[in-house]
Amino acid sequence: MFRCHFCQEITPPKTTRHNVVIEVREKRYASQKREFKRGGRRDFRDRDEPTPDRGGQGVEIMREVSSCPTCAVKQHDVKRFELETVAPAPDAAEPQNSEEHS
Repeated sequence: MFRCHFCQEITPPKTTRHNVVIEVREKRYASQKREFKRGGRRDFRDRDEPTPDRGGQGVEIMREVSSCPTCAVKQHDVKRFELETVAPAPDAAEPQNSEEHS
């Protein structure tokens, strides 16, 4: 049993709890040099090899809340609708060159 963050109702026992992400932030990971990488088997082929870690960028979760299944579906639909409206159309992304059509 838990209280849903969105509808503020206490759910009945054995109800699945869904985590809904509320806030995220962009994160950049620096490159690092890993000392060794181990293989899965323990025989003569299992040798330590130095491998570089290139780093990169991604998204970290800052805040997530518990919700009931119905509210989680609603929030998922809202976020999907927001992403579809914000994303530019594929036709508008490519500028047309007037010289090609002549």
